[in-house]
Amino acid sequence: MLISLILVLICTVVVKASHFDGGTIIWAALDPSNISSPVMITITQTYSWTYPTVNCSTDVPISTPAYASSNDNLNCVANCSTDGNYSSKPVSILTDCISSSLSLGVMLSKRAVNITLPLDTYFWLSYTGSSWRTLKNVIGNTSDWDIVSLINLQVRPDGIINTPPVAQINSPQYVIVNQTSTIIIPVSDVNTNDDVRCRWSELNRYDRRR
Repeated sequence: MLISLILVLICTVVVKASHFDGGTIIWAALDPSNISSPVMITITQTYSWTYPTVNCSTDVPISTPAYASSNDNLNCVANCSTDGNYSSKPVSILTDCISSSLSLGVMLSKRAVNITLPLDTYFWLSYTGSSWRTLKNVIGNTSDWDIVSLINLQVRPDGIINTPPVAQINSPQYVIVNQTSTIIIPVSDVNTNDDVRCRWSELNRYDRRR
């Protein structure tokens, strides 16, 4: 079974500052073998921020005065008619600092929350924003972004709810211009024999699922 990983889609806007360095949104059913409705799942958000531009604290990023108005949610962006009423009570994007490095200029934040959704729920949710860290040697402005995740509570052919694969990689990753670089992305999947693939995101403002 082909399972989509978390994707980052980069679009174009004008921004005030650069403080976001990327991240992931992953989810898993607490009991994948229990196919009765509703289903309890854990949504875990992990983000990287420019430090000390963003404070290492709880409720990142609004705990930093400059970003006090950045209290957003993970919003449904596709297949919202089958979101199991998620949109009536979306999950906040606020996370809590777990580590920081002044020398690297990076701070990591993370938070996991449990929610319940009906069996067969199927939709795409996204953390959408701007102020992406300035990228070098790119064509045009690449400061707007989406981190997208597919919530799929449909029962698999083998009679369980799928557990999406997990990719362990830090953001940002640095490479030297005009030199070939290898970036190793460890990926694990508890569903044995699933077909797991990674792919680059594409610049397509009309389809955040790529």
